[in-house]
Formats: sequence, C-alpha cells, structure tokens
Amino acid sequence: MNDNDQRKKSLENIQAVNTESVVKNIELSDQILDKLIWSFEKPHELRKLRKKLSSLSIEVQDKNLRAFKKKTSSYDNFITAENQFKQASDELISGLEEHLNGEINVKSISILVDNLENGINSRLIPTDELIIQSRASTNKEESRTGLIPQDLKNELHLYLNMLQTKYSKNRPEILFGGDYVGDMNWKYVQEHDHIKAKSGSMLDVPLVLEARFQQKDVRLIEQIQKEASKVKKGQHKCVCLINREWDDEIKDFALRFMHPNFVLYLHDPEDGLIFNKENEIAEHYSFWFNTEQGMKKLDELVQDFIEGHEYFTENEVAEAIGLNIAGAKRMLKGLLDNGVIIDVIFESEKIKKYTRTKPKD
Repeated sequence: MNDNDQRKKSLENIQAVNTESVVKNIELSDQILDKLIWSFEKPHELRKLRKKLSSLSIEVQDKNLRAFKKKTSSYDNFITAENQFKQASDELISGLEEHLNGEINVKSISILVDNLENGINSRLIPTDELIIQSRASTNKEESRTGLIPQDLKNELHLYLNMLQTKYSKNRPEILFGGDYVGDMNWKYVQEHDHIKAKSGSMLDVPLVLEARFQQKDVRLIEQIQKEASKVKKGQHKCVCLINREWDDEIKDFALRFMHPNFVLYLHDPEDGLIFNKENEIAEHYSFWFNTEQGMKKLDELVQDFIEGHEYFTENEVAEAIGLNIAGAKRMLKGLLDNGVIIDVIFESEKIKKYTRTKPKD
C-alpha cells in the first residue's frame, strides 16, 4: 500500500470511528428523550425530535456518503468538520442529561438536534486533493513540534500529564463571583503541546482553561492583550503559557496583569507558576495550573454544613460555602431534586428554609 492509500485509509478510519461513536450517542439520546416524553406535559414536539434523530442515525450510517453534501478543500477543514460532528453529538447527550434534572426546554433540545444535523451535512469526502493537504498538514504539525526545545519536552509532557490527571479527578464547581457550575458538563482534551478544558453547555461556556507551550516572542505581550480582548462576555478564560527561563519583561507583566475576564499564568519547570497573586480571580483559579492534586469537593463542604445545621437558608449556605445567592439556589435545587434535603416554611418567619431529609426507619 503506497503513502496515498495509507493516508486515505487513515481518513476513512477517522470517519468510521466518529460514525460509530455518534450512532451510539444517538441511541442514548433516544432513550433519554423517551424518559423526557413520559414526564413532559406536551410530548408531541419531543416525539417529532426523536423521529428526526432516528432519520439522522440512518443518514450518518450511509455507506455511500450521500449525505455528505460538501466538497473538501483542505485537511484542516476535514478535521474541523469531523470534530464538530463528534462534538455536536456529545453536546446533545450532555444537554439532554441536563434536562433530566431540570426544566424541559424544547427549543434548546431542538437546537441541539439541528446542530447534529448540521454536523452531519458538513462532513467531507476523502479525495485526492484532501490527501495532498493531509501530507502538508502533517509536515506543518511536525514543524510545530520541532519548535519545542529538546530540554523542555519531557518537562512539558510531565506537566501536561499532571494537569490531565488533576482534571480527571476534579472539576470546577464555583466560579469566581460565586456562580455554581458543578452540574455543568466538564470536558478536557490533551494534545502533544497543550491541554484545554471547559465547563459549560452548548449555549453557555462560563469557564475555559488552557495550558500550552509558548514560544518566546518580542510581540508576546501584544498577543496576550489581543487574546484577552476576544474573551466572550460572561466568560472566564484562564491561560497558562509554558516555557523555560521567561525574561524579566514578560514575568513582570504576568506579575502585574489584571483583566475582568482573562487570567494569565506563566509556568517554568524551575520556578513553578508565575502570576499576580494580588489578583483575586487569578488566585481563585490557580489550583487548575499548580501542582496540587487534591481539593475538598463541594459536596463534602455541603455535607459538613448540613450536618451542623438543623435548618438553613439560601443566604446562610451562600455565605458558608462561597456561592452567590443564585449559585446557592441552583445547588440546593439539585439537592432537593435528589432527595438529599427538603424545603420548609415556618408561618412565623415566612422565609423558605431547608433541612436534611430524615432517614427512613
């Protein structure tokens, strides 16, 4: 088998693996929709969406690729289309699971299904042109890998592996400002020179974390400022740049950097994490880039609080745990739905309080 045949086979394998994964996600989505239909007072719209999902499942398994409506232009476009296709099915699952534990919103579910349909229709057929682009992209990636200094590679990989281990065992639960995100989807992806994680849903991604190898550049400060200006409103983006022996100018910049939505860290294998420790938002998120592996989970803090209080209010929970009022309400709703606590109202006080559910005899 020559190089072109091998590359074409590789691209086809990428699509085959993604197709199998998406079909499984559609089957699971169908099961979740069935549960939602039984619990929803107006199920006919959900039934229409379930029927549409069944059609999409057939379409995505079309061996003749009749559903692939676009011509390919580059390997990058191919990979982007495949990633978006797979991501749309992952977000469909996570979005439906959120509806199992909360209010059913047909419009948002419809958006999730439409995104999956768009992902299917955007897939690209492997062609000779794409194979040529694939070779060029591979050469470009190898060139980027070659930019990492040899004496840094091992330390870089060890640091990224450490972060991946941390992200697999922990997840953000309280944002800076007190919003609760413990019930949101948590995803992370590691590649050879970076790791990226996010907490959120398809429509709302309040937190993005990224640690990456960064070449030293005289324009680096300008590049950081430009990246900070692109952060979406209502989102926190935390970026950790990795290299050895940062020069005094960039270290001084990092030690004084402040921004309402963008947080900057530098990592040096010798010096550790460098950031503005007087910046409260940077302190709040520093755990996600330092070498500590353990943190006390929110459910442990809540359990300790509940056991020490017979009755408690949303304000008391917020103050004790570090949530804002909206965050406390959202967290307590999850505990209510799961039967951990119940709400009570005393006639003399007219204020809703909560108490731990008493164990059955």
